[in-house]
Amino acid sequence: MFESDQDLDPRIAYLCYEERWLLELVFKRYKHDECLNKTEVQGDFSLLGLEFINFISTVLTCRMLKKAREAGLLEKVSYGELLEDLSSAWRMVDAPEDPATDDKHWVHTLNYVFEELEALGLSRAVPKTKPRKRGRLRKDPKESKPKRPRSRPRKSNQSADLL
Repeated sequence: MFESDQDLDPRIAYLCYEERWLLELVFKRYKHDECLNKTEVQGDFSLLGLEFINFISTVLTCRMLKKAREAGLLEKVSYGELLEDLSSAWRMVDAPEDPATDDKHWVHTLNYVFEELEALGLSRAVPKTKPRKRGRLRKDPKESKPKRPRSRPRKSNQSADLL
């Protein structure tokens, strides 16, 4: 139930609430997860610099949330779980700049983390091969050999005369 003094279409009201909830998530991230609620600075210049850095980190958080939502990852896991998964993806120092899932320069990365990296465009996906059918492969009809007769060879009259 949603009660308001505004004459809005229910879809518009829902979208406004959804954007409001995004702001709440950003402020939660700003205060708790990024630990940006303490200043511990002495001068005005330091405070301005700190708030500028906090603003940049909040903008980056919003962009990361938007990218994760567009990739459809927030339907499967929460934002915090997604960040934990992505923080477990380590690459070697001498790895090439263009990361691919199968380039063997990842350190202890799980398969579902690779799927998240690919969905976000942070790793090139490996082309998946079609699963093969079980059993023997069919013979190529072009290489067919002459068929042998199915029945027993018949005894001819000549062999009967020799006995």
